[in-house]
Amino acid sequence: MTARKPVRRKRPAQPVENAKFDGFVRRILKAYGRRVSAGDIEALASLARLSSDVDAVVRLAVAELKNGPYKYSWQEIADRLGTSRQAAQMRYGDKPSTGGGLDRRLVEAGMTVTVPTLVNVFQDHWPGVPAASVCPGCGFRYTDKTIDCPTLATVRPLLYRRRNEDQRAVNQLTRDQTDDLHGRNKTRKRAAARQTPVTPPSAPRAIPDLFGQPAKETVS
Repeated sequence: MTARKPVRRKRPAQPVENAKFDGFVRRILKAYGRRVSAGDIEALASLARLSSDVDAVVRLAVAELKNGPYKYSWQEIADRLGTSRQAAQMRYGDKPSTGGGLDRRLVEAGMTVTVPTLVNVFQDHWPGVPAASVCPGCGFRYTDKTIDCPTLATVRPLLYRRRNEDQRAVNQLTRDQTDDLHGRNKTRKRAAARQTPVTPPSAPRAIPDLFGQPAKETVS
């Protein structure tokens, strides 16, 4: 008679409070920093990109808290961030004076945004080559220091981090868009090139004649 294998019962999931989860994330980040500092210079860029990931996730979280079923006010959000209402709204909210409100697809999806949605939003807000002076997706006007609209600044690190989750969707990006996403070309320096002032032509140089008097320079 064959002995029956004992049935393993799954342990009930233990609820994890956000405070404990926060501590866990911080320990992981510190451990990652120690691993990089132990000589893994190739991982340094990935470690640095985590700050962009955090900023992007905070943007989505704020958008969902503000526009989702919770309807928190900007003052309530600012109080938790330890800043003023104006500063919180300027960083994470719409900017009607320059365009650039967060894409509605991101606001509606929140933290459950899918890779195909990220790809579509990236394509719609990508400035192109050569770059336009305003975002084609939201009308945000670029400056010499701001080369991404708020939506693209949010989508870029998220899509880069999740690019291997849905290769079929990512393959919809053009070659230039893929290179820009991976930082393999000069397109991210587009703002500096767009804002470079044109040097005015110099004034005609006076050439003295045989008697020491200035004469007009002629062009043959």
